[in-house]
Amino acid sequence: MNNPEYEARIEDVKRRAHGRWTDILGSLGVGEHILKKRNQPCPLCGGTDRFQYTDKFGEGNYHCRACGAGGGFKLLQAVTGLDFNTALKEVERVVGTSRSVPHVASPEPSAERMKALAKRLWEEATPVTPGDEVDRYLSRRRLALAHYPKVLRLHPALGYYEKDPTSGKSRKVAEYAAMLACIQGADGHAVTLHRTYLKDGRKANVSEAKKVLSSGINGASVRLFEPEHELAIAEGIETAMAVHLATGKPVWAGLNAGNLEKLWLPDSVQSICIYADNDAQADFDGQMFAFALARRLKKQEHQSGPRQVRVLLPKTPGTDWADVWLAKAEHASRIP
Repeated sequence: MNNPEYEARIEDVKRRAHGRWTDILGSLGVGEHILKKRNQPCPLCGGTDRFQYTDKFGEGNYHCRACGAGGGFKLLQAVTGLDFNTALKEVERVVGTSRSVPHVASPEPSAERMKALAKRLWEEATPVTPGDEVDRYLSRRRLALAHYPKVLRLHPALGYYEKDPTSGKSRKVAEYAAMLACIQGADGHAVTLHRTYLKDGRKANVSEAKKVLSSGINGASVRLFEPEHELAIAEGIETAMAVHLATGKPVWAGLNAGNLEKLWLPDSVQSICIYADNDAQADFDGQMFAFALARRLKKQEHQSGPRQVRVLLPKTPGTDWADVWLAKAEHASRIP
């Protein structure tokens, strides 16, 4: 038998959650790797690459080639094992309620907690200098600079957390030095941080050595070098630095293929080169999203004015421009 009050409560929570599901799911224990919008095993039925989280309609949407499509509640239940009523209460706790019945909300919104945490971590970090752990890591990849961008910092001992398989709660398992990168939105303000955990001049040997502090960056980027009329775009931070060293161009890093398509760029930039990853051995994500960005930029010319937009790909499948730069640098070092 239908309960009108309960149905109204569900609709109210869905309305408040609309467009916020990526952050909601992340705050309630759905792993960042699930929300990366890439093909992967399905949390509901397994497989290898049948599932993709898309949030296409702002409802936490996903699609699985085996078990079909679903939304945020179904995904949250599948990953956490919660029943629907408990899942509803958890989402309601995050998004708040307009109902008049008593309701205990979290002390502050999850997004605000993430911003406060990002601010604290950034203030604990220091600018990158020659010889420190970030410089050692980048030097090993032939990406050393005399002066590093201000949006990169070294955190001396950043906690690394893993989810306990029994309780489902995250727990700190180690501390590592880390390269922090400030991710900026369209207004230039910091949205969140990207973290690269390091040990002995290399990425730390952990399951997720690279992590964004919170999901849902939605077109924000790591602005390594400020542009004037020209700007290069790459996916990863290291790839962007390799492009800068190879070309001298100012570069921004979009961080992942899915975000590349959404990237915000200033109208003042009239020449844009998108240095895509060659994902021909995988699902062509690098190429697809790079060309999607190029297409969007051309369609926006009525707003920005005429633009020159190019997409460049490495010749070898499975490589990015950081691989190309490293190979070139190592070859040059072997020439007597």
